Amino acid sequence: MPSYAVDSSKQPMIATGVVGVVPVWVERPDGGRRPTDEQARDEDTGMPLWTVEVMYQQTSFNRVSSVTAMVTVPSVQEPKPAMLTPVTFEGLRVDVRLTKAKQLVEAWSADGLIGTPATGRASKTGEAA
Repeated sequence: MPSYAVDSSKQPMIATGVVGVVPVWVERPDGGRRPTDEQARDEDTGMPLWTVEVMYQQTSFNRVSSVTAMVTVPSVQEPKPAMLTPVTFEGLRVDVRLTKAKQLVEAWSADGLIGTPATGRASKTGEAA
């Protein structure tokens, strides 16, 4: 699956205020998968994973439209971006793949949310979180 780095400062995104827990998925005996009540953790840092819903504009076939996406971020505490405010991500990237039905699917992730103390990363002002 191709993965593309995205310059968060050049791809304006607006937080919707919706934040969720990323669940751990397990394989079922019939070959399917199901989510558990356990929260997934970042493989490198061990921090809990959260999804932050954002809105952004995209252009497809010369038509501009607004879309929403869930960006997965590691954070010690639940991120709480204010509703309908700009958000900037550190290490923003998007993985792109085709489904069996030949539909394009994007999976957004980031190393952190800039300026949000709950990420455990430095804020925009340079203060430690």
